[in-house]
Amino acid sequence: MSEQPPFGNYPPPQWGSYPPAPPGTYPPVPHGSYPPSYGAYPPPPAFYPPVGSYPPGGYPPQAPSGHVTLPGIGTVAVATIWQRLLARLIDSLICGVFYAVFLILGVALVASTLQTSHTVTDHHGHATSEPSGLGMLGFFLAFAVAMGSGLLYEWLMLAYKGATLGKMALGIKVVNQSTGQILGYGPAFVRPLVPLAASLFCSLLTLLVYLSPLFDNSGRLQGWHDRAANDLVIKVR
Repeated sequence: MSEQPPFGNYPPPQWGSYPPAPPGTYPPVPHGSYPPSYGAYPPPPAFYPPVGSYPPGGYPPQAPSGHVTLPGIGTVAVATIWQRLLARLIDSLICGVFYAVFLILGVALVASTLQTSHTVTDHHGHATSEPSGLGMLGFFLAFAVAMGSGLLYEWLMLAYKGATLGKMALGIKVVNQSTGQILGYGPAFVRPLVPLAASLFCSLLTLLVYLSPLFDNSGRLQGWHDRAANDLVIKVR
């Protein structure tokens, strides 16, 4: 058995000492075909949105703080809580005038029926004059109209104009937040009904309803009565 040379004692191969591959074994590489020149790569598929195209078409851009984007109107500013409270104060004074007028009218109806009243004598012999039933009916009707004058005033003004006189003076308007249009008869009736229902339980609860826009974290300043009517109070100037 022949002795093997130690590891590493083999002579290194000479460059080019190996025979070349037979011609035609591998296809030749065309000159200049690899790597491809700059710009030769195909463009990206068409469904990739171009840079700067977000948000996609059909979605409105993010409105700045204190503003909302409404259909048919565009980006509008939300009315501040101070504008709303001052408008409410003006409307309260106007409703107070209506209340006083109808209440005085009811008292006048009762006074006018005293002339046609009948005399009632009690068991002590004291005679008193009582108004007729028609006069009392007129008084209660006038009192009911006086109590509901505020609801009637706000309901019709919001349904026809989108704003009460107080809101007009402050340059604000109540619109449907889904369509951007003024409220219809149904939502315009629901909106003032919420604080009126709260007043039947506690006057403080009514004040809490008017201050409820401060509890809204969405930036729209929607109170409980706004959410019930699906409305939004915006600036018009």
